[in-house]
Amino acid sequence: MIPDKQRIAARFAAATPHYDRHAEAQKIIHGELDKWLTLYAPEHVAQILEIGCGTGLFSRLLAQRFPQAKLVLNDLDAACAPDGQHNRPSETEYRFGDAEAIDLGSGYGIIASASALQWLAQPAVFVQRAAHMLVSDGLLLFNTFTPDNLHPIRTLTGSGLHYPTAAEWAAWLQRDYDILALEQRTVTLAFDTPRDALRHLQYTGVTAANTGFVWTKQRLQTFETQYRTRHALPDGRVGLDYTPLYIAAVKK
Repeated sequence: MIPDKQRIAARFAAATPHYDRHAEAQKIIHGELDKWLTLYAPEHVAQILEIGCGTGLFSRLLAQRFPQAKLVLNDLDAACAPDGQHNRPSETEYRFGDAEAIDLGSGYGIIASASALQWLAQPAVFVQRAAHMLVSDGLLLFNTFTPDNLHPIRTLTGSGLHYPTAAEWAAWLQRDYDILALEQRTVTLAFDTPRDALRHLQYTGVTAANTGFVWTKQRLQTFETQYRTRHALPDGRVGLDYTPLYIAAVKK
């Protein structure tokens, strides 16, 4: 399925007022990416590009870690733009539009992305293009998700994104990069009810993938019953698993 970029932009724009408060999994992912920056980032970075900056949660971490670097922030729509300039001494620039289509510049020491590259229509093409935007020995650091991501939702609704495997990402990267690290993790969130899990997905924009799926009263009742049966936690709540795939690669 080719992602509908207009639909994605509209869903994330609608989720913007709620996103920061409900993005628990995303905040955990940002923390992991920040740790990887301490391990793999070049000592001196003049420019950083972030793909899919959203409301700026990860942008602020980048700004804090690299206060003197120029930060170029990309997102599909200006409605999702982070607020202000992060109170930082150096320049912040915004380039809104489809990252697969617009000019994003070049000369970057780091290209980073948190939970955004799964929305690309041609990820293999994009990572090759990113290599041309990086300086020699520049770092590509991002997370996407594995095919097991949000498995209960995908199973019970029959709707969701196609997630490439870790092996596919490795194959796409090997021509232009040396892979420094590639790791899969699991982040489990707990909710009081299945409906709360759905609300969480709505408030974080994840339902942008549910093209053509319409909730009816009967579907919702069936979903809640099956979800409780299959994904109950010992404390009586229900679980929802994110399966982030973290990748760090340096341009050859």
